[in-house]
Amino acid sequence: MMSDPNAPPPPPQGYAPGYPAQPYPTWQGAPPPQPYRPMLPAWVTLGGIIVLVGGVLVLVGFIEIAIANSAYATAAGATAAQNYFNTLALGNALVGVGIFLAFLGWLFHQMSRHRQMAMH
Repeated sequence: MMSDPNAPPPPPQGYAPGYPAQPYPTWQGAPPPQPYRPMLPAWVTLGGIIVLVGGVLVLVGFIEIAIANSAYATAAGATAAQNYFNTLALGNALVGVGIFLAFLGWLFHQMSRHRQMAMH
């Protein structure tokens, strides 16, 4: 039988047909460094912490509003109205900042979750 002079050489003995003649090389370098993460549980994110701070501010703001209402109901005179206004303004400011922080924290939480899913 004549062999074709342009045919590739036969595979070496010991390898199954269809597999490469040499095994694929493996990576010999050091493993990649682990990314730095603070020592927090996986479910705690920066956004979750900001939401918690915002929720505490909303709670304190509503308590201030309740204090303002109770102080105004039991007091009499011009200073009572001024104290009511000041305490009510503080409570409303705390509630407003708390709601803003809660929303901002929710956005941060969503961004970090989407970033984690994109990395995997």
